[in-house]
Amino acid sequence: MTKPSLEDLLHSGEWTGAEFKASKSALPKSVFETVSAFANTRGGWIVLGVTQDDERFEVSGVDEPDKVQNDFLSVLHAGQKISHDVDVSEHRYEHDGKVVLAFQVAENPRPRKPVYLDGDIRRTFLRKGGGDYRAQQHEIERMLRDASADRWDGEPFTRVDLDEVFHSASLKWYRDRFHATNPGFDVEQPHHEFLYEWGYLVKEGGKLLPTRGAVALFGSLRGVRNLIPKPVLDVRFLGYASTEDFDETRWIDRLVSEVNVIETWQQLLAKYLFFMPKTFRDIDPATLERRDAPAGFRVFREAAMNLLIHQDYGDHSRKAVIEFFTDGIKFWNPGDSFADEKHLLDPGEKDVRNPAIAMAIRRIGMCEQAGTGLRMMQREWQALGHAPPINTNDRVHKAFATFLPEPRALVETATPHETPHVAPHETPHVTAEVARLLGALEGEMRREELMAALGLSDRKHFQSRYQQPAIAAGLIEMTLPEKPKSRLQRYRLTEAGKTLRNQRGRT
Repeated sequence: MTKPSLEDLLHSGEWTGAEFKASKSALPKSVFETVSAFANTRGGWIVLGVTQDDERFEVSGVDEPDKVQNDFLSVLHAGQKISHDVDVSEHRYEHDGKVVLAFQVAENPRPRKPVYLDGDIRRTFLRKGGGDYRAQQHEIERMLRDASADRWDGEPFTRVDLDEVFHSASLKWYRDRFHATNPGFDVEQPHHEFLYEWGYLVKEGGKLLPTRGAVALFGSLRGVRNLIPKPVLDVRFLGYASTEDFDETRWIDRLVSEVNVIETWQQLLAKYLFFMPKTFRDIDPATLERRDAPAGFRVFREAAMNLLIHQDYGDHSRKAVIEFFTDGIKFWNPGDSFADEKHLLDPGEKDVRNPAIAMAIRRIGMCEQAGTGLRMMQREWQALGHAPPINTNDRVHKAFATFLPEPRALVETATPHETPHVAPHETPHVTAEVARLLGALEGEMRREELMAALGLSDRKHFQSRYQQPAIAAGLIEMTLPEKPKSRLQRYRLTEAGKTLRNQRGRT
């Protein structure tokens, strides 16, 4: 980095990247708290020999610069005061015969955080605004999770038995897409063998255990609740702009999902398709189905998948949030990006928090390949005539946010807490088979009853063309989702399914 001039440092003011101290003849006691704060956050400059008068910074000078510099560097490198090595470069300035010492403290790499003092991890500091603040316990725990060589999603999970931990419908949904995207693999392979082959089951003590990533992706309700004691995603449809104050009386709809990643995506997709206007373009020659995905769907899907893939699932106090405002969509994620902001849009592989979850989603083509997603979002969103997405990587609070400006996503005149009217051309498109199924389903019905009502005899055809697409779209649901093969299993319309059937009936 080019050495800045003393004038530039003084004009920058005391904020996140600079700390000024008088240090006339000795090191201030708080200087190493600032070292810890800068090393744990974004790095910064410690400038000695400067005093503050209101909003002005004036050079007062260091009387014994060699002694002060040696005291600082010797303590820094002794290994007893600071928990990890910190990269510090020293600079010397002279101004009107006075000496100013400046030390540039680099941000420590993720595996060497938290940086704390005197062997006491409770003396971990963070830089917030223009001050150094002692980190709270949950902030220290986040840094420790991120520093671990063993990723969270690769650790074995033991709190629920193997025969109860997975949601079979989610596994089937995933495998249908996996085999369609990756031909050549054994479609008849049992689920446990498939999961073991791809690293989502591991052997410990002679028995198979699911990884945390496997439970997050495909877990049963019991499995997910024992792994993640918080909602996986909170989706809010709001009848006001992002610049306005929170107003609980102007909510349009909300989805709080406490199920696995696959089911969460299905629920989110159903809500998204319900609210977002879609314009018919043409017929897909391969599937002979309408191509009418909402404009910007690829960008929305990438942003949503980033939330589901990269959030800190070990953080049990915060949840991922998507907010549909009248002027944009905000995606907020508990967990910052490991990549530096300057390199977020650079192509190529980047270190990720949950590599097993990320690879599972990439294998079925549900997100862009590594290092390309944010660049695609910038390009595609602007091509639609919108302002570019805004990405904010908050290292201090360990969070990442994306804002997609001006999506025209909501019907602004909708009455709070009521489902907005959706015009016929905005009605989510479904296949003819799913439409027939919605029309035939009354109350709670067994599969055999549904097939008879539809005049079908081929069970596999019914499952692949009628039942599974309707479940995936969030239009029907099982009465016993934890026991999909139960003889008592019934199917019923979801609220989205009822709404869609009523709309189709009106049209």
